[in-house]
Amino acid sequence: MLNLLSESNRFVSFILAILLMTSVCFAENSKNDVGFQPVIAKIKNESADLILNYDINDAELVKILRDAHYATIPYAIDLITIKQTEKFYIELQCNIADLQGNFSSFSKKQIADMVLLSTSFANDSECISGYSVLNALLGDENINKIKKEGIKSVCTALSALTCHEKYKQLSQAEQKQLLEIILNYHYDNISDIVCALIAIDTADISSMKVQEWKNGILNKVVDLYKNNEYDIQQIANIVTSALILDIDVDHDDRFIKKGQTIINVLNERIKNTTIKNKECIKSLLTSLVYYETKQNPYYYGNYHLKQNHNKITTEIYQYLFNQSDITNHWAKNDMIDSILNGSIYYDYSVEKNIFPNQPITRGEFVSLITKSQNIENSSEMVFSDIAHSSYKNEINAFIEKYITKKFISQSEKNAFLNLYFENNFRPDDVITREEAAFFIQCASGYANKILTDNTENLEVFTDYKDCDKKYINMLEFCSQRGFISGRNGKLLPKEALTRAEAVTLISKLLRYC
Repeated sequence: MLNLLSESNRFVSFILAILLMTSVCFAENSKNDVGFQPVIAKIKNESADLILNYDINDAELVKILRDAHYATIPYAIDLITIKQTEKFYIELQCNIADLQGNFSSFSKKQIADMVLLSTSFANDSECISGYSVLNALLGDENINKIKKEGIKSVCTALSALTCHEKYKQLSQAEQKQLLEIILNYHYDNISDIVCALIAIDTADISSMKVQEWKNGILNKVVDLYKNNEYDIQQIANIVTSALILDIDVDHDDRFIKKGQTIINVLNERIKNTTIKNKECIKSLLTSLVYYETKQNPYYYGNYHLKQNHNKITTEIYQYLFNQSDITNHWAKNDMIDSILNGSIYYDYSVEKNIFPNQPITRGEFVSLITKSQNIENSSEMVFSDIAHSSYKNEINAFIEKYITKKFISQSEKNAFLNLYFENNFRPDDVITREEAAFFIQCASGYANKILTDNTENLEVFTDYKDCDKKYINMLEFCSQRGFISGRNGKLLPKEALTRAEAVTLISKLLRYC
């Protein structure tokens, strides 16, 4: 079992579910006031242990648990579930690296679930541990294999290929084939129906043929609920189906039995049922997340995805933890975390050491911030001296997002750039600790904020007066928030920042943001 790493940056991005024009008769029931955040939090926390031991079949459950975690914010901010999902994803990345891009041992549904999970982590499934998982769903040969696996694989594959705009552009032909299968399939159970509806909702297809199909599916869902007594999992799937079809499950007469709305029936079942079955948990959390957020948790729009080229196999991972030059280092966890998420480039075959105590340059430090914050690179160049720097795109992205866009006045922007850069970025210069504080404050969104002159938190350091006057506020900002703690009671503002200090500083920034 792999060791648990520090929590990584948060990420989830949703869009509103597509509206279906339909005429409905509403009952006079009052809207459900339950508020399902406490219920979602309880179920997902109690389910976290189900993914303790890595099993690729749990990739779908892991994604759903992440969705549930974010759906409970700000009601519940515990990290029980999120830590387990991050641990699972680390093991998945190692698994992919171990296989060297050969995914023949996985079913196509498992691969589709891997695509959805990696995208939920804001990672590009075209490059996970240096390999493309997405490619295993593309092309006629793969589509034929998907068809043979059955309707759930077809639906999950369509969701995977359309969960992000980048994937959509790469899979037009495959989408058409999968959509045709979904629209012409004969559905006789709610489990297949909800899978198909999620796929159609994620693909966001609104042709006349799709609308007609939805109308037919709605009638089928209504009949299924009206004429059958279902268990909690099936009721959850009906709720999800109705929500995707834009049905008001708090009022619609077609989903009321014996004076109770279907959502209240579901709530009563939850109170009276011990839920341990993984399939039931997946169905239940999906329905509650749809209901609570009114959004599709499978679609990620055009959010910038991070590519991770580091091929960290299980063997390399164990080496980093147990034998490398960071094994006994105080910053080990943060450094390994940065390697695993691709912020620090690491090629075991070229150089095994990490050199945590070596100084870091200004260019590399800003590049680490940009990568860790998952900021899209920019080619808009402000400083001419970075033209040949290997970090120029990351530097440009940082300056654009955190500095130039913060100022409305051109004169104020120019004055700021002149004060802190003097027309040169100096990417190859070793960064000092006070300069690092400046970049951290900018990355916190405070570049254009006027902070009061205050040295209360700095005065605990015996050498705080050695700070450059223009960096005093930045150092106070970082000290107040616990970003910096000094070395042996000293601030050492002019000293070089080490790689380990840089990674730890950025990790603290991510937790703050």
